[in-house]
Amino acid sequence: METTLLFKTTLILTFELSIAFGLCIYFLKAAKKLAIVGKPFLGIHFRHSVNMNNEIDLIPDATKAINYPRKLTKVEVEKKPQGIFSSRKNEIKRKVVFAKDREEAIAYLKDGYRDFLQMPKPIIITMVLWIFLSLGLLISSIVPPYEYYLLVGMTLFTLTNICLGPILGWTMLMMDENDGMRALKITLIVTFVAGFIGYSDFYSFAQNGYLTTIMGILLFGLVIFSFFNLFRGFSRATTRYVAIGGAILFTLYIIVDFNRLIYLENLNVNDWNTAFYMSYTIYLDIINLLLDILDAMDNA
Repeated sequence: METTLLFKTTLILTFELSIAFGLCIYFLKAAKKLAIVGKPFLGIHFRHSVNMNNEIDLIPDATKAINYPRKLTKVEVEKKPQGIFSSRKNEIKRKVVFAKDREEAIAYLKDGYRDFLQMPKPIIITMVLWIFLSLGLLISSIVPPYEYYLLVGMTLFTLTNICLGPILGWTMLMMDENDGMRALKITLIVTFVAGFIGYSDFYSFAQNGYLTTIMGILLFGLVIFSFFNLFRGFSRATTRYVAIGGAILFTLYIIVDFNRLIYLENLNVNDWNTAFYMSYTIYLDIINLLLDILDAMDNA
């Protein structure tokens, strides 16, 4: 019995998301187990704290395994004069110092500096691998299909998610991992609802040229904002509002891409190569949706 394009796409998508999200959850559970017995996780000691919802939250313990020189940072807002003909906004500057010993570190901490928690080497290596694998996956998905198109694509897809799982786990660990798990649940619920809306085809979202053009412009604007935010550093409120807007935008992309599935099925397109391409496209929507929800929920 021939399966539908939706079944093929959903099968690949579910398999790959299960790897990424499953490893993410395993990563968080492993960190909690080691924190309970007082052992470091990836070289960093964590202690149990309680958030405002009375939930256990892992916090890096700066009293253990501190090496000197110790890197400390402080964020300052430089106020610009505001006048009738001046529209200059306040600038956010990040100061970095290195404390030579404990006494000097305490003096900096009293002055408003904070510990700079370096990313563990295993996570750095995993992130570098993830970047290269993601680039290879992107290239393999957009080139014209060839003899081993599906094999190469699925191999890169799986390896990419094996790397992504720990990165997501580390990201959630650096915020409140409880919020991270809530963001993950919200992402899955939104994906299910958006996919249902798109595939129900009560409106041809994918065939609306005006809608897709506006979405493309908004996506370009989101990329530009993210680029400048790396160097300029917008306020937390601005970043949160943009993240919420990005989450809404990628929800629309999920709807449109599931709507494209039923459009392709109406054209009698039903092969594994197309299913791989569509699953990767929807996968990108879901991961970006998750990242924007995490950004919106982060209180840092």
